[in-house]
Amino acid sequence: MESHSSPPSSSSSESCSVKVAVNVRPLIGDEVTQGCRECVSVSPVTPQVQMGTHSFTFDHVYGSNGSPSSLMFEECVAPLVDGLFHGYNATVLAYGQTGSGKTYTMGTALKDGTRNGLIPQVMSALFNKIDSVKHQMGFQLHVSFIEILKEEVLDLLDSVPFNRLASGTPGKVVLSKSPVQIRESPNGVITLSGATEVPIATKEEMASCLEQGSLTRATGSTNMNNESSRSHAIFTITLEQMRKISSISVVKDTVDEDMGEEYCCAKLHLVDLAGSERAKRTGSGGVRLKEGIHINRGLLALGNVISALGDEKKRKEGAHVPYRDSKLTRLLQDSLGGNSKTVMIACISPADINAEETLNTLKYANRARNIQNKPVANKDLICSEMQKMRQQLQYLQAALCARGEPPSEEVQVMREKIMKLESANEELSRELHIYRSKRATLDSCNIDAQEDGVIFPKDDGLKRGFESMDSDYEMSEATSGGISEDIAAAEEWEHALRQNSMGKELNELSKRLEEKESEMKVCGIGTETIRQHFEKKMMELEKEKRTVQVERDLLLAEVEELAASSDRQAQVARDNHAHKLKALETQILNLKKKQENQVEILKQKQKSEDAAKRLKAEIQCIKSQKVQLQQKMKQEAEQFRKWKASQEKELLQLKKEGRKTEHERLKLEALNRRQKMVLQRKTEEAAMATKRLKELLEARKSSQRDISVTTNGQPLTRQMNEKTLRKWLDNELEVMAKVHQVRFQYEKQIQVRAALAEELTSLKQEMEFPSSPHQEKNGQFRFLSPNTRLERIASLESMLDVSSNALTAMASQLSEAEEREHSVHAKTRWNHVQSMTDAKYLLQYVFDSTAEARCKVWEKDKDIKEKKEQLNDLLCLLQLTEVQNREILKEKKTREQTVSIALASSSSSYSVFKFNPFFFQIEIQNLFLGDFSLKNKQNFTCCREVQEAHQSTMQIITLVTHHLHLLIIEQQSISNTLGQV
Repeated sequence: MESHSSPPSSSSSESCSVKVAVNVRPLIGDEVTQGCRECVSVSPVTPQVQMGTHSFTFDHVYGSNGSPSSLMFEECVAPLVDGLFHGYNATVLAYGQTGSGKTYTMGTALKDGTRNGLIPQVMSALFNKIDSVKHQMGFQLHVSFIEILKEEVLDLLDSVPFNRLASGTPGKVVLSKSPVQIRESPNGVITLSGATEVPIATKEEMASCLEQGSLTRATGSTNMNNESSRSHAIFTITLEQMRKISSISVVKDTVDEDMGEEYCCAKLHLVDLAGSERAKRTGSGGVRLKEGIHINRGLLALGNVISALGDEKKRKEGAHVPYRDSKLTRLLQDSLGGNSKTVMIACISPADINAEETLNTLKYANRARNIQNKPVANKDLICSEMQKMRQQLQYLQAALCARGEPPSEEVQVMREKIMKLESANEELSRELHIYRSKRATLDSCNIDAQEDGVIFPKDDGLKRGFESMDSDYEMSEATSGGISEDIAAAEEWEHALRQNSMGKELNELSKRLEEKESEMKVCGIGTETIRQHFEKKMMELEKEKRTVQVERDLLLAEVEELAASSDRQAQVARDNHAHKLKALETQILNLKKKQENQVEILKQKQKSEDAAKRLKAEIQCIKSQKVQLQQKMKQEAEQFRKWKASQEKELLQLKKEGRKTEHERLKLEALNRRQKMVLQRKTEEAAMATKRLKELLEARKSSQRDISVTTNGQPLTRQMNEKTLRKWLDNELEVMAKVHQVRFQYEKQIQVRAALAEELTSLKQEMEFPSSPHQEKNGQFRFLSPNTRLERIASLESMLDVSSNALTAMASQLSEAEEREHSVHAKTRWNHVQSMTDAKYLLQYVFDSTAEARCKVWEKDKDIKEKKEQLNDLLCLLQLTEVQNREILKEKKTREQTVSIALASSSSSYSVFKFNPFFFQIEIQNLFLGDFSLKNKQNFTCCREVQEAHQSTMQIITLVTHHLHLLIIEQQSISNTLGQV
């Protein structure tokens, strides 16, 4: 494993290295849809990032398994903000490919009051620090916001903005004034001439400037990012601080060491770089393509500066640093190797589709750790000397006071008087606070009293008393004599309020008592009326009772008189009645006996009738039960028949689905085998190409060493020199060809992986919605069983893992090849050619090789044209064959209909086939072949498909004839049986 690490940063005040933090963003939706895998692994213990065979160590790593991104400000940027108050310049630099989250991390796109990113946190920390020390220092803040678009420095805070083709979409930039010019002062400080610096007093004003510049900044949409930054943006905060000069204190002789400077000025640059991009992946064209070219050019210049500053050997030798190759590097001259504390945040994407760009970003970030800056506190030297003198004067005065005589009696008296006055003042303040609270309470009571209609005449006087108390207390502290009267008035008013409140309560109680009494009166009147009514009723009842008693007595007297006068007559009547009664009693006894006999007979008859009815009911019940049982048996039989039919149907359906599933499984297995073979073949090809590229790169290094040895040693012969140059040139050309081949394989692998990921996403969606069919590449739909779907998903995931590993390996080799290609650029490539003879020989060799290659290309073009013509002929023949095949199928259907008609009329023509079973076969063959075979004889000989169709037709004819022969034999046996019967 290749490991990349940098030496630890210096802790001295003279020089310190650039701090580098890596922010690994999570996979976004498009990457998950494409089936991307994470190719970056982060160590949870140490700030280390591993990618393939490469390992990098940084100061901080955030995201993935590293520290949470919320700690980025506290660990990386907060120390820079603190250093700003000590006069140290600082820079926060976000670097990475397009779509890696630089703008989100920095918080440059501040919109709708959002506070995501480092810049809003810098604002909050800055103003919190200012609020904590503003009583000691005076501060002035200025901000500027610029962008570098197409190598032009534009002011984003200009009150007259430049025009674009559309809002937020940069087109042809039409400047309302000249662009911002870069100037360098005599002391080497880079300044911007014409840039707007806005004075800031609050955090809201700074956020407004950031939002205004973000809206004006050039952005655009590409295939990799819907809102891609098309320019490099630099948001600069300038902090000027001055100590407030006051009278020298004798009591306190300490000096604040942190804020001891009289005047200092520091700047904080917050840089949001545009992302590196490839035109093929972003799909850029026109204006977007030109913007991408300028962006990559500026980032290339930045990479060259980082490489020059990060190489310790070149740095010691004092090699040239190409700051002037780009305006971006010109503006960052102090941030990289100059007077600044710099933190570089490398934003990377963990997706394997971005493996090459991610590896390049990690390499640049690793080199940036080797850059040594020399930050110096930006203080005013004259003011610093004056401050030192003030401190010395203060120290001497304090010493003089310590050694001097004790204070005089007058001073002591004044001090005691001051202490007494201060204590009296504090006491009066407490009393005033108490009375003010009472006043608030009384005011609320007064409002309630006024609502109830009670007005106190002393209210105005009391208020005037309170006002006089306030005014007297503010004017002087010796007005304690008038407070007692106001206190008495307040107590009198409070007593009146209490009396008023008690009077109100008494009135309420009186009202409630009157209401209760009125209710009792009403209740008493109702009770008296009811009592009178019942007394009247009782009297009437007593009267009726007496009347009834009188009538009863009269009736009893009359009964007694009647009984006394008619005793004799009654005796005679009683005797007669007694005789008659005996006779009647005898007759009644006889009738009773007859009646009893009749009743017994009726009972027996009723019993028999009841038994008959009961039997009839039982019979009817049995009949109904029988009918119900029969119906139930019928229903159960019908239900069983339906159940059996449904079971048989379901069984047939399951068998059919099982056969279909088995067919799909076999089909998917074959597809998996084919895809695995294709993927394995492509992976092996890519591995071979990568291996060959690595060998060629090693051969290039060895050839360069051989050439350097030959040039530094003894001169070679002409033949050996030409052979060495030819070998070197062939190796260079083959390296370029292999790089192109590996990149082609890389793009193909991305396409294959995208297709696999699309199918995997579709299958996972089907798992969530099982009723939805699976759509194949040809647009057809088919249903997959759950087991088959799971097997296919597992196979696709394994293939995606293999593809991801192959992409990571190829990206690593491509990154190394491009890195070496950048190191061997056009100026140094031809350093080995040291004579005109060698140059002429190489030109002749290149000319011969080019001529030979063009001849081969012409021959290949000719072969391709011939193959295309042959392909067109074959396509025409295929179309003709398809037409003939359709005609044959149509004719076949016609013949089959004829055969079915012949089979239907076989019973009528039984006598014909009775003694000659093969007659029908011969007739059918003649019927099928007839003139059709003569007409299509040439087609049968020229087309294998038609011949196969002809053979299948003959097989059908033979089969039909065989079945017909069996039918004839069966008919004969039936006829014989009937004859015997």
